Amino acid sequence: MPGSAVPTATDRGRPQPVYVRRFQPEERSLHWLLAFTFLLMLATGLILYLPAFAELAANRRLWKSLHLGAAIAFWAGLVVLLVTDTRGRLRTTASEIDRFDDDDVRWLKWAVTRRGLEPPQGRFNAGQKLNTAIVAGLMVVFTASGVLMYLQETDAAVRGKTSAILVHDIATWIAVPLIAGHLYLALVHPTTRPSLRGMVLGTVRRDWARRHHPKWDAPE
Repeated sequence: MPGSAVPTATDRGRPQPVYVRRFQPEERSLHWLLAFTFLLMLATGLILYLPAFAELAANRRLWKSLHLGAAIAFWAGLVVLLVTDTRGRLRTTASEIDRFDDDDVRWLKWAVTRRGLEPPQGRFNAGQKLNTAIVAGLMVVFTASGVLMYLQETDAAVRGKTSAILVHDIATWIAVPLIAGHLYLALVHPTTRPSLRGMVLGTVRRDWARRHHPKWDAPE
């Protein structure tokens, strides 16, 4: 996404890294809104679900309230971000993520085999696009099944007539490895770890962007 590069400086004769803007405030706000609410929902859900946390989950009303509160906070926050995004930055991001080309297909094959050169990628690589699509789908599944679970508890006419709990559980066990992989790539893996700066400060190193996202028109 177009932006302005941070000017270089020198330290004892050595040029300092040049940074380019990768994420706008709206994008970072949405990312952290999802991260905090999703992790809170996951933590409270596991406390309510796993027998190992039976003692901690004794106050089920508290954990359910936190779980539902996080879900409501996510959707309310999403609406606020969309309404206040007058420049359409989130819509632009969504269109980038939704666009899959031949290089993306080749990148996914390369990610599995690690054979040959890494196919060129845009601002988002194919793995990030696929992960975003899966997470977005999971949020819809979690919400729909969660609403049905709530109705099963409060409405006798619905009780026992859906498989909402099973669907919710399956979605959870799909989400757990996705989150673990995402955290590993963001915090540990040396090749992808520099991207975390983009979600914290908005900028990444220009040399890193050119190496891993050469199709992205990164600003000079």
